[in-house]
Amino acid sequence: MIRAALAFTLVPFAVLLAAPRPSIAANGFLAVALACPAGVEMPDFSSANASDVLVQPAGQFDCLKVGEVLATQLGLAPGERHKIVCEGQKS
Repeated sequence: MIRAALAFTLVPFAVLLAAPRPSIAANGFLAVALACPAGVEMPDFSSANASDVLVQPAGQFDCLKVGEVLATQLGLAPGERHKIVCEGQKS
């Protein structure tokens, strides 16, 4: 009986945690994940010479976490690296 009651209280809480929060994205930051080609050194690397770029709005305090999740979705070829950048949105 207690186990069933516990399951009913945890499931809605888990759904709330997984639900998208649009108010966080309104804080004016962009999480950017860049795929760095193998021959380019990291200091010379930018979005202009990236082989893949993924962008997602993010909040100030979760921008790097969102960038890490984006980086897992990059199509990295052997020898490529990734870079995560948090930028302020331009209005």
